[in-house]
Amino acid sequence: MMSPSVQFNIGEILWVDLPQRIPPGHEQLGRRPVIVVGIPQLVQPVPYRMFLVVPLTRTRFQGPLFPLIPADIGGLPADSTALIYQVGAIDARRVVGSLGNLSSAEMAPIWTGLRLMFGFREDVEYDNDQDNDTIEVS
Repeated sequence: MMSPSVQFNIGEILWVDLPQRIPPGHEQLGRRPVIVVGIPQLVQPVPYRMFLVVPLTRTRFQGPLFPLIPADIGGLPADSTALIYQVGAIDARRVVGSLGNLSSAEMAPIWTGLRLMFGFREDVEYDNDQDNDTIEVS
């Protein structure tokens, strides 16, 4: 594990250990690369060292929620797909290493996917009084 005093950056690719969840689901787990997309401590003091990350996989998918990051970009050993829809918070103690950093241009498709997923679109007016933004989960 890395020292608690190590600082991370937005766009940094880290090796982390993602735990098994109970009950098991389809979340990524095990040792894998992630992209740092949020650092709460940059906004205000928070009780724990947490980061928002997007996990990466070698499996290919299509669409704005699955941007491809080619091998050697940010130190990645293989072509990787960012799983935008699995963005989540991790404790800094899960970090086991750093691979490198993505440039602003390389982060652009990550930001686009996050904006789309969270509904931050300037061309759409949202009506919170409607039930059209719900999904049934069974």
